[in-house]
Amino acid sequence: MMNMSLKLNSEIRYIKGVGPSTAEKLNRLGIEIVEDLIYYFPRDYEDRRNLKTLAETDEGEKATFHFKVIDQGYIRFNGRNHPKIKVTDKTGIAYLYCFNRNYLKDILVPGTSFYLIGKYSLKGRYPIFSSFNYELDDNNAKLGIIPVYRLTSGISQNLLRKIIKTVLDSLSDKLKEEIPEFIRKGYKIPPRGEIIKRIHFPPSQRELRRMREAYSYQEFFKYQLIVAMAKSKNKEIKKNRIKSSGELREKFLKKLPFKLTNAQNRVLSEIDRDLDSPAPMNRLIQGDVGSGKTIVSVFAALKALERNEQVAFMAPTEILARQHYNSLKEYLSDLNVKIEFLSSSVKGVKRKELVLKLLKGDVDIIVGTHALFSDDVEFRNLSLVIIDEQQKFGVLQRGKLRQKGKHTDCLVMSATPIPRTLSMTLYGDLDVSIIDEMPQGRIGTETHIVKQAEINKVYDFVKKEVSEGRQAYFIYPVIEESAVLDVKNATESFEYLNNEIFSEFNVALLHGRMSEEEKDKIMQEFKDRKYDILVSTTVVEVGVDIPNATVMVIEQAERFGLSNIHQLRGRIGRGKYKSYCFLIPDKSAGREAFNRLMILKHTNDGFKIAEWDLKLRGPGDIIGKKQAGLPSFIIDDIDINTKLIYRAQKDARKFVNGEIGIEKERELFLNSFIQSESYKRASLYFGG
Repeated sequence: MMNMSLKLNSEIRYIKGVGPSTAEKLNRLGIEIVEDLIYYFPRDYEDRRNLKTLAETDEGEKATFHFKVIDQGYIRFNGRNHPKIKVTDKTGIAYLYCFNRNYLKDILVPGTSFYLIGKYSLKGRYPIFSSFNYELDDNNAKLGIIPVYRLTSGISQNLLRKIIKTVLDSLSDKLKEEIPEFIRKGYKIPPRGEIIKRIHFPPSQRELRRMREAYSYQEFFKYQLIVAMAKSKNKEIKKNRIKSSGELREKFLKKLPFKLTNAQNRVLSEIDRDLDSPAPMNRLIQGDVGSGKTIVSVFAALKALERNEQVAFMAPTEILARQHYNSLKEYLSDLNVKIEFLSSSVKGVKRKELVLKLLKGDVDIIVGTHALFSDDVEFRNLSLVIIDEQQKFGVLQRGKLRQKGKHTDCLVMSATPIPRTLSMTLYGDLDVSIIDEMPQGRIGTETHIVKQAEINKVYDFVKKEVSEGRQAYFIYPVIEESAVLDVKNATESFEYLNNEIFSEFNVALLHGRMSEEEKDKIMQEFKDRKYDILVSTTVVEVGVDIPNATVMVIEQAERFGLSNIHQLRGRIGRGKYKSYCFLIPDKSAGREAFNRLMILKHTNDGFKIAEWDLKLRGPGDIIGKKQAGLPSFIIDDIDINTKLIYRAQKDARKFVNGEIGIEKERELFLNSFIQSESYKRASLYFGG
């Protein structure tokens, strides 16, 4: 039975109907406490009030169908058999191609009735579904608008719905309000518990839109409150920086084998204004892969060193941090700059000595990972923090590192082009600089779209490149529904390529259930050329530089966002050799998917590609919903909610500046807000 004292921070195993075994499975979804469950929003909905038939729908139209299985077979793909299930809805016949979903042959047996949500492509006479959600039509199947959640092995939709409903029935009326009461009532926003309950189980599409808008406003307001508080505090700070000599910069500029682009010079001027101003810098550099963001950050670091100040340079993974460390050592080799490296792998006496050197000021630039956040890491005179791949770190994390110095300047970098509305939402606490020009002389990458029937030609091309000493990537999409299937997909693809296609070469496997240490080890060994080919279903870490890799093959390419593919292909074409990216759509991919991929063949401009992604698939595919840490509907509705964002920004600024609300109530709310989990969650959501 449910514990009567169940609270938001209670472990989920205490919920009625859960227990240790189910709790362990839910943990794989990131659900550990009751609050995690409440905020585990549906990724989709099935509207069973409005079932469609095959006769009523067009190719590419997403709808909910009611089918009956009439036969089973197999389709041969990538050297393996996959279930092919024949279904009917009395108006026609369709086929389900169950790629990497072998278990469906035991579930969708002849005679089984079920609901399916998805869209089909036409291949010959019959509609083909290759990507779909389903639910068996048993006696308990309900009509209405039904939530669809991201699952893991051993957890069904029905079970998760039941658990979430149990918790919401018990706790939804006990959820605390997270925005000032006079603002909530002024906009006629329902109580927070009611909003969350109706997002999970909406009575109508209209009510779902209304609840999403109400929830989005609350999240935007909380974040804009954090931004307004930070900016208000920043204005009060007066940093006292001495004038820099420019000597180190001048020497560095002379030794560069190329000229800075106009865009790099413009962004550097913006950074210099910040570094010389009384208020601490808080700036984001956005630039395409290979646009030269790191070089600009080196100039910023040298200005700090000319003032006898220290610089911290942080990256999200050890391999990326080591890459920056090695690059900085090479760039600054004859400038007498003392550079050190710190990560969790630096231990014992070596770590103690390094921490002491930092404190004494015997280190000019420290390059590292999250280890730089550690309490024992102290600086003598930290003045500049540089963070690469900023979307991997939240506002609070950035703030924690900055607090290790006095009035520290902060420069963060991102290779992901972000549209303005999205940028304002995710990076509202940062001033944005854009490097929108590529350095001359880059050889670049040719992109080709290849049909499955011609994949052997791609294999032959890869063999030729690898035989000449180059390296190659094979990328497969992550199967979000199941981490187990993700590993299976990776393993089967690896075994096929390793044993049947590239047996004469060294092939490595990288998949989503490996630890960060294992991933780093394999990437480092690939970089050291111990492997010729890397097979992966995870996104190959953005920023890891392997100049010898000249080929990337992306299978089932239609499953990726355009910006995602652009980021991936940015991992090749970074050396002196011409590089090639092959996009191989699934057999079932329609003309629409081919046309979308053709955009990548015709442009290498990340900002143009981001604009297309925004039009075709929505903002979530540009930044990645998981990376953003936001409920997917907030990301997907951002363009619709532009007015909502501006309203939240305006309200938050007025509230912090004392223009609205009663002073005593405002102080009480702000003091409570700073201490709340909501403050931490909002900071991490919108900080990246």
